[in-house]
Amino acid sequence: MKPNKISSIDYDVFIEIKMNGATIQGIYRSTIHLSLVDSIITLGNRVTQGKHHITIDQDIDFSSYHLVVGQRIFMDNNTMFIGNLEFLIEQEAVIIFTPYQHIFRIDAQFIKVLKSLKLMIRDQHYQNLFSYSKHDPLLKYQFEKIDVFLNSPGLPSALSILGLGMGLTPLGDDILTGFILGLNSIGKTLPWIPTLVQEADKKTSRLSAQNLKDTQERYYPQAFIDLLIGLFIEHDVEKAKTILNLGATSGAGILTGFIYGLM
Repeated sequence: MKPNKISSIDYDVFIEIKMNGATIQGIYRSTIHLSLVDSIITLGNRVTQGKHHITIDQDIDFSSYHLVVGQRIFMDNNTMFIGNLEFLIEQEAVIIFTPYQHIFRIDAQFIKVLKSLKLMIRDQHYQNLFSYSKHDPLLKYQFEKIDVFLNSPGLPSALSILGLGMGLTPLGDDILTGFILGLNSIGKTLPWIPTLVQEADKKTSRLSAQNLKDTQERYYPQAFIDLLIGLFIEHDVEKAKTILNLGATSGAGILTGFIYGLM
């Protein structure tokens, strides 16, 4: 059988796991979450490279293995052991991830692409701000609160959607992540963003809080970088489809927040 290999792992994460190990935080079909002292790591074949992502070279159904939440994992001789699974870590897989500092400019071509992006969200996703069932009281409540934030962004309205929704990364958090990404991409910031990110540790999941912090600090996963290059440089929405397909509502939420963060 072909040995499992890690395709990319952040240098700091590699050292921390090697020194202190980690524990399993969550187990899913194609990914698992590992808990370190101050961060959550997503490991899987379908995640893109990033500061807090470990990419592997094969698609593994982790739910079919005898893994349990809280189980310890460790490294020995550059091999990571997760239960009965072993992952070889070669030197070239260990990467020093740095903040993505590129600032883009909005021009006429980009405005056209942004309109195409909005149409793509509306037409190719079953549940989004631009197209959802007004007869569903829960959806209506969530999207009305989100709409208030997007049309009047500030700390009170941002806090009102922090942790709003279901899942590992609630919809409100995805909107906020995309909003910060949009601001960053054109070199803008708002004075209340740091306070929002601090509050996330208390008001939402560890994974969501980390996503917000990573985005604020510009530690983007490769999928975010590809999105920015696709929209601003290639003037095409194709690379946005990778984001759109994230989770049940996550991708549409991130892209919607991104659009409004540019305004």
